[in-house]
Order: sequence, then structure tokens, then C-alpha cells
Amino acid sequence: MAYNIEYDPKALKQLKKLDKSIASNILDGIEEFASNPIMTKIKKLTTPFDGAYRLRIGDYRIVFYQEDELMLISKIAHRKDVYI
Repeated sequence: MAYNIEYDPKALKQLKKLDKSIASNILDGIEEFASNPIMTKIKKLTTPFDGAYRLRIGDYRIVFYQEDELMLISKIAHRKDVYI
């Protein structure tokens, strides 16, 4: 099962602030996960992100919500800043 990817405007803004090589790695990781979702790469989050999942790509974390075949990316940040 592959996911359709949608980005929250805040997530796109966070992505544009990153170095181009880091942003490229993150986009590649998201595309790879969306086309071949391996559930061991994600973790279900709790408060304040109830219902969200975390995808880890290097030192960066992607917080997303999942509905049927939709993957809504809501936050992209360094691991030290993502849960703030």
C-alpha cells in the first residue's frame, strides 16, 4: 500500500529553511516510506501529538498523520526541536 503525500504549509516552510542537501535527503526518505511503508521505521506519538506518527530520517524527525492512503506531513524539524 502506497501513500499519497500532502504537506501542511508550516511543514513546507520548515523544509525550505533547511540546507538543500538535508532537505533532499528528507524528501527522498519521505518518498521511500510513502511508496514502501515499513512500519518499523515509524513510531506512534502521544501528547501533544495524539494520533500522529514520527518518521526518523537521520537527525531529523517528520511528524505526520495517516488516514487511509493519505500521509499528511505536519512538522519537519531537527530531533532537538521537533517535540517543542
